[in-house]
Amino acid sequence: MKYINNLKRNSAFAIALVACFMLFFFSSNKLFAQQPFSPLEASFQDYKKMKEETSFKLEWISLGPTVNSARADIVQVDHTNPATMYAGFGSGGLWKTTNHGLSWNSVFEERSSLGIGDVELAPSDPNIIYLGTGENLKKPRNFTLPGTGMYRSDDAGLTWNKIGLEDSWSIAEIEIHPTNPDIVFVCVLGHLWSKNPNRGLYRTMNGGKTWEHVLYKDEMTGANEVVISPTNPQIMYSSLWEVYPGISGKNSGIYKSIDGGTTWTQCTNGLPSGPKTGRIGLAVSSTNPDKAYALIDNLNNETEHAAELYKTTDGGLNWTKTHSEPFQIFSVIGWYFTDVYVNPKNDEEVFCLGVRLAHSLDGGKTFSFIGGQVTRMTPSLAQGLHLDQCELWINPTNPNHLALGNDGGYYVSYDKGLSWIHYNNIPTGEFYDITIDQSDFTIYGGTQDDATVSGPAKELNTKFPDPWKYVWIDAWDGGDGCVTQIDPEDKSIIYYSRQHGDAMRLDKSKDVAVSIRPTLPKEMKDTLVFNYMTPYFLSAYDSKTLYHGGNFMLKSTDRGDTWKVISPNLSNSSKKEKKSFATGAIVESPLQKGLLYAGTDNGAFWVSKNDGESWEEHSKGIANNYIRSISPSNHKVQRVYMAMTGINYDDLKSYLYASEDFGMTWKTIAAGLPYEPINVVKEDPSNENILYAGTVRGVYVSIDRGKNWSYLGTNMPATAVADLEIYLPTMDLVVGTHGRGIYKTSLLPIQKIVSENLPEDKDHFFEIGKTARPWFNSSHGEPDYRTVEKATFSFWLSQSKSVTISVVDLSNTEIWKTNLTGFKGFNQYRWDLIVKKETSDNPYFIHYDQFIKAGVYKVIITSGEGHLEQNLEIIDGKSPYIVRDNF
Repeated sequence: MKYINNLKRNSAFAIALVACFMLFFFSSNKLFAQQPFSPLEASFQDYKKMKEETSFKLEWISLGPTVNSARADIVQVDHTNPATMYAGFGSGGLWKTTNHGLSWNSVFEERSSLGIGDVELAPSDPNIIYLGTGENLKKPRNFTLPGTGMYRSDDAGLTWNKIGLEDSWSIAEIEIHPTNPDIVFVCVLGHLWSKNPNRGLYRTMNGGKTWEHVLYKDEMTGANEVVISPTNPQIMYSSLWEVYPGISGKNSGIYKSIDGGTTWTQCTNGLPSGPKTGRIGLAVSSTNPDKAYALIDNLNNETEHAAELYKTTDGGLNWTKTHSEPFQIFSVIGWYFTDVYVNPKNDEEVFCLGVRLAHSLDGGKTFSFIGGQVTRMTPSLAQGLHLDQCELWINPTNPNHLALGNDGGYYVSYDKGLSWIHYNNIPTGEFYDITIDQSDFTIYGGTQDDATVSGPAKELNTKFPDPWKYVWIDAWDGGDGCVTQIDPEDKSIIYYSRQHGDAMRLDKSKDVAVSIRPTLPKEMKDTLVFNYMTPYFLSAYDSKTLYHGGNFMLKSTDRGDTWKVISPNLSNSSKKEKKSFATGAIVESPLQKGLLYAGTDNGAFWVSKNDGESWEEHSKGIANNYIRSISPSNHKVQRVYMAMTGINYDDLKSYLYASEDFGMTWKTIAAGLPYEPINVVKEDPSNENILYAGTVRGVYVSIDRGKNWSYLGTNMPATAVADLEIYLPTMDLVVGTHGRGIYKTSLLPIQKIVSENLPEDKDHFFEIGKTARPWFNSSHGEPDYRTVEKATFSFWLSQSKSVTISVVDLSNTEIWKTNLTGFKGFNQYRWDLIVKKETSDNPYFIHYDQFIKAGVYKVIITSGEGHLEQNLEIIDGKSPYIVRDNF
């Protein structure tokens, strides 16, 4: 089959690099219209073109979940109309509600990066919004692309214009002038894992048409915070953070301007300094420009390892620590927090964000913690206010009204934290890994600080309660969920893990979980270490056998009760440049028992053909990056695929390899893919020529073993794909994204047209299968809309054209039809089984929708060249009130 969307991407990328160099070389550090053009923008244009021109337009179906929500970095509320709220997610884009959170819409789709650094509404006009892309967390387990600059909306998020700072990558803060929305300051942290000059504090005086670099230290130090005095906008404070190579440095500090940001003076008297000065948050009094607070991650103080709050009352000339007791709110991860806020009506009332939300009524001398009662939009096992606070909004006219974003999502309080509403009705789950129970299509997934959940492969409908449930949740209503495994012979046994190798075995029949975290034998002098996302798996050859990967690989034959070391130290590569910390991926061959593969976080690839008795390293010809995915072939025992990512080294190239000799030699198969990191590769179980690759922007398909690639699907935003799994009974591809939850699509049309070598110059209509109509209430005969399923009509068109889809009964009586424009290649139409829609004329609401009756029908696709037919079998739906499983 031909690929219509293989473009000359390498040429476009080369031109973009030249443009970057020229712009940087001829620009001063002080004033220029834009930063250099980012290569990420060039790759995004490739992505968009591939998505528009793909022949594989199969529809991605969102499955949610929403129950466990996701990390909300940004909270904003229109103070003139509090029913309008905005929630920005580190990897999931910007969402908006206009009805107090009853429903939400994504308002920042199809952008080069869905990672949100900051969002700010203009104080003088809430319809004017500035958005900075690129989340501002330096996470070593990152799945999400850096940002590509600043955007502005003048219509409350309906449309957006790109306004520069393309090479900023990570934007920490935006501050808008209180009366002039065209004057904006932007704190750019910059490249988090490498030196780069495009960081510091930037100012625009004309709404983003041009930018000035007004505060800059060096190539390792970015700007973290800027605050403007509401009463005297000429006075402002800003903080710099030495963000590379570590999380602290001597160049971190506080600066003040008294001329609207044109010149800056460093504040030093009374403030900590030294090589371990970390992230600094700032707040200024709404009534007194000389009074300000600074929350500092002072790692120089090695005796406390605590947060420190400082206050100035003389405009920054002198600072004093407000408290005498250690302020333990950071839990050694102060780089994650440091935001401080002041009540706009009482500048002695201070809120500090850390693991918990700290509250002071005496200017920071003493603190209490805010928790409160939490009511959730979607009921769940979670009870309290989630930990790890990211941003707080205080209503300037009613300080009792708070909006809070943390690792658990978006919360609102109207009584200053005594009670909260948790808006866990937004599908922005940040999944690390997914697993499918092949017996019933139950999906399990581990998420970033929102535990592990499981649920059915049903289309998301936020009008009804989310059917997903927690597999486990920690005492603080969260916890990082990582890898899940299901015992195929005993469904009551589930394995799940938390960070750094902390694996657990859950017996659901007894509701008892035990730790099975491996340890080394006492006689071994080495130290066993694990990556944050630790790989382990349950063997397909024995349901009691587990393999676990750290710097050593370990094996258990008794479900994790005991472990045996079966490898040398895999971090000790024979190549000095591949010296690693631990493994990033371990797998076994589905074709040969005892054939094991392991890949490390710095590009060392290992193979054992005898279940770990001996190992060989085959790392020649591959990059020194994190091996995140290894996929042994289902068809040829010696064939293996591998994906690696350099995103935590600021290396955004595509690394995808294939080997035909157990990894002894490798060839790249990334040609034709956009310039973006690849997280996962999966071989089709039914056809050796079909491959699937999950990148930081979506899923791609190859039908010639990686020689050519096309974008796969429609209806999924440019979100990071963390994992791919296939449900074998129906051949559904399930995608775990890091930012937008879980999606699925059917692979049957692709497998059919490739395996049978169907001619692409003819039209084809693929089998539909059984579809259940809704269950109908026995009391009034009402359809239960929670049980609605859609019939999927998949077809291939030899060229783009208008088509008519009609459904007829066995007597050829037409009962439903629709007209649409079909595209060359694969097409899908999903029908809700409603043959006639009617609105109730009663004073109370009744559904009058007429659904198709159970039976056998024909579906006919008609175009100018003729028609195609397939049978459609409709069966009766089942009551959701009869408990048949765990949901």
